[in-house]
Amino acid sequence: MKKYCTVRMLMLLFSFIIMSCSKTDGYYDFENQENLFEGNTIAYFESKPAAYDSLLQVLSFFPELKDQLATDSLTVFAPTNASFQSAISNLNLVRKNQQKSPLYLKDLNRDQLDTLVSKYIVKGIVTTESMLYVDGLFVNSLNYEQPMHAQRIKQEASGLVDGGLVTVYYSDTKGSNFTQYWTRSATQAVNIKTKNGVVHILASGHEFGFGEFLTRVNL
Repeated sequence: MKKYCTVRMLMLLFSFIIMSCSKTDGYYDFENQENLFEGNTIAYFESKPAAYDSLLQVLSFFPELKDQLATDSLTVFAPTNASFQSAISNLNLVRKNQQKSPLYLKDLNRDQLDTLVSKYIVKGIVTTESMLYVDGLFVNSLNYEQPMHAQRIKQEASGLVDGGLVTVYYSDTKGSNFTQYWTRSATQAVNIKTKNGVVHILASGHEFGFGEFLTRVNL
């Protein structure tokens, strides 16, 4: 019995040494791995209806914009269904207090909706690599040249500065040079490459419209 325990302890010690040697850096590298989708940007959204049904519904109102997303080199900071649901829910709470009937995406003013959705689409290919050596990038929205800002942030991991996941803070600058007036949203995934563009997915806590949804559509 004593001999058996000794052998078992030696085996455990050997396993510990092997595991320790396999982590030569002392931490895991959580660097984001870029994904490649074998289709255009619209096809990517269509492949994940549980996440992008609302975005696709809005894009269906603007066929020319939808065609651009299928063919042109564009970057999308994509709001998920949760972002639209939050905006609609808050809108209808206000309308209920105003004794107005509820509104849904299909009911909204198309001009205002076009302005809002364009904030999420940027000309050209903007990946986190293009943000590496600058304090964020000022970019313009596709249709209305609305000034937006994208900043690459790398989280800490295992006590190591810049050792964690890559995140992008995407901001509506509201036309101001002062960051305290900006409305910012973080991403939950970045650098998803399609055949013609790049998709960064905004966190589900983001409310569609960058704080302008209610004032623009509650007419």
